[in-house]
Amino acid sequence: MVGVPLRYVSPDGALIFIVANHDGDLALGFEGYPWHTHGDILAAVSGLPISEAVKQFIEALLNGEAVVAVASVDGVVQDVWIADRPIEPDRYKPENETIVYRLWDGSVRWVDGPSTTPPTPFR
Repeated sequence: MVGVPLRYVSPDGALIFIVANHDGDLALGFEGYPWHTHGDILAAVSGLPISEAVKQFIEALLNGEAVVAVASVDGVVQDVWIADRPIEPDRYKPENETIVYRLWDGSVRWVDGPSTTPPTPFR
């Protein structure tokens, strides 16, 4: 991919998504947080060449087709990741953890917190 590393900032400024090349291994994730994936994993799952799989993954994120989970403990963000679908409450999360499911543009789809009801399906 030309231009790696790539850096995308969400319209609300809350998220930064990075695509970095580490000796030929493309790593994708949110700046400052542990969750990440790799181009070869995206290719294996999609059946596409790595460059096309990465391109589609980024487009899905930027176009609001991917749901971003933001987990906070006592109000401090601990991790950010692309959520699986369907979104379901995490019955193992600690009481002081809240997970906000949002889109790239900042619109919130559902909050899994201490006293929330199960999510309604979206998209």
